[in-house]
Amino acid sequence: MNPLLRNALLAVVALGLVATSAAAQTKLSLWHIWDPNAAQGKIYQEYVKEFEAANPGVKVEMVVTPHKNYFQRLSAAIASGEGPDVFALTYRRLLDFEANGVISPIDGAAAGAMGHASIDALRKAWAPGSLESYQVGDKLYGVPLQFNIYAWIINAKHFREAGLDPVKDAPKTWDDAHAVAGKLVKKDDKGRITRQAISFPFVASAAWYLLEFEPVLRQLGGSILNADQTESLVNSEAAIKTMETIRKRFELGVSDKDIAASLDYYREGFPTGKFSMTIGGNWGIPRWVKNFKGVEESDFLAIPTPTFAGRKTATSTTGWAWVVFDKSNNKEGAWKLADSLTSQPARHLKQTGDIIPRAGWSESDAAKSIPQAAFWEDMLQYSQPLAKIKSYSEVSEILKKAMEEILLSGKDIKATLDRAKADIDAVLKRG
Repeated sequence: MNPLLRNALLAVVALGLVATSAAAQTKLSLWHIWDPNAAQGKIYQEYVKEFEAANPGVKVEMVVTPHKNYFQRLSAAIASGEGPDVFALTYRRLLDFEANGVISPIDGAAAGAMGHASIDALRKAWAPGSLESYQVGDKLYGVPLQFNIYAWIINAKHFREAGLDPVKDAPKTWDDAHAVAGKLVKKDDKGRITRQAISFPFVASAAWYLLEFEPVLRQLGGSILNADQTESLVNSEAAIKTMETIRKRFELGVSDKDIAASLDYYREGFPTGKFSMTIGGNWGIPRWVKNFKGVEESDFLAIPTPTFAGRKTATSTTGWAWVVFDKSNNKEGAWKLADSLTSQPARHLKQTGDIIPRAGWSESDAAKSIPQAAFWEDMLQYSQPLAKIKSYSEVSEILKKAMEEILLSGKDIKATLDRAKADIDAVLKRG
């Protein structure tokens, strides 16, 4: 055969093989918010490479967008019909996305793609109480990629310095908390507070405000919205008493609303001893021990959120999950990818400090890196996903403004909550 003709034929064959390979390749798109240089971002790069290696012919395109721009970009992509196959979604936006038909429910086929014989079998593979954040009615919509459990954390050193036993004297009721706070606060000779007994990051996002508000409200049998989420209940007797309870720390002079209350102050102030009691997550103590010189695990103790006499404690969970775009052309592959991304909770916990709440996560060797892991899991029975409400973005901002006016500006509680109810009801009516 003519050498030129032979080479030409070989080239055609080679091009055909390339074309066939390209045509056979399956593409999946994955979107999330975690910085590629941070622990979470790095581990997702590792997971994707491992998924591609285990599934020849599959290529995952991962797109990372900072949180502040994420939902704007995601909404635009979805509106154009080009939403990613798999994307990270906070449960606080779940109801809005579900109502708009954007996300695919986990049906039998999805459960099968994730290696389970049924949806019931899938549920049993996760810690009790962890999937409900991503449930609407009787349908599940996501598998958690990050799960935060909240409670109160106290500075045990401060308790001991004040002659208190951090275990025996840890506050159980709000009356206890206020009494103990009087022994923990420090003031100078002019009566100005130099160490707050209780502090929390106001002047932050609305979610931080609601971490204080909603658990206390639930302790009293109240809620932000009614059962069918058509009306606000934020001016109820329970809500008024909730705000009275939170504001009392300022009235007692154990907290100072004029001391910086930014997130930076919260993140650095508590581990460095600038205040004695706060709300914190399972991630807090190991992070403080790692990041602050001279800080030891024994300096802190996580306790149930104080409650009212005769009432059970209440707390919140927050988190994100992997969900699948309802118009994905490869839902089976998408759910398979979502399962793979959540399949190594011990490794994930060790490398990032984040909980993937698969069944038994707290019994793994990696969980030993979380002080009081059993305590945090026990808190699940008293928890609900924080502010899982319709129109979260608008409703939460109305509540944040009301709490700022009440706590930081001294506005009348009932009048302020009455206005908040009216504003929230208007949002709910618009739908």
